[in-house]
Amino acid sequence: MISVLLAEDELALAKSLAQTLEAAGMDVRLALNGEIALGHFKRERPDLVLLDVMMPVMDGYETCAEIRKLDRDVPVIFLTALDSDADQIRGLEVGADDYVVKTTSDEVLLARIRKALERMARLRPLKAPESMTRTEATIYGLLKSAANGFVSYDEIRRAVCGEGYTLDEHAIRVHISNMRKKLPAGESVDAKRGFGFRLS
Repeated sequence: MISVLLAEDELALAKSLAQTLEAAGMDVRLALNGEIALGHFKRERPDLVLLDVMMPVMDGYETCAEIRKLDRDVPVIFLTALDSDADQIRGLEVGADDYVVKTTSDEVLLARIRKALERMARLRPLKAPESMTRTEATIYGLLKSAANGFVSYDEIRRAVCGEGYTLDEHAIRVHISNMRKKLPAGESVDAKRGFGFRLS
């Protein structure tokens, strides 16, 4: 299931958008400002981010810039009432993949999301199963490239998050547990305390 982080400070609108996305088969995490959204992103590494611009504490532009420091590839789409050329240019300059005005229909928004996810799918490592999320696919690719050797928590953190952020071990175990359910037939993941994980 595709995981989406939705940052929107208008609660009623956020809930409505979440229902639309969930009806399309996505798992949605809500954040009411950019700072909360960034915290969710660091912990959960969603497959796609939808950002409002005008939010308290940390606006969408700043949030997008911070996300890009952590992840250059995750699709980020602005969904905002600001529709001037200058706003759209700024959104793209800080790293967004797309810029959608809130008057856009649900159908067009979903089409733009699908397009962004298709672009991301082309980056999936080592032909990971399509059912895997981006994070699961990254871990799978890392284990696959280790040629039956063990991969440590630290190596997984660096692959998923890059430098400068530590994904906790519980979150890594959850991602691996979910990934196990989607492995191709004949593959399994072994865990060994003090060594990490390996694909066998």
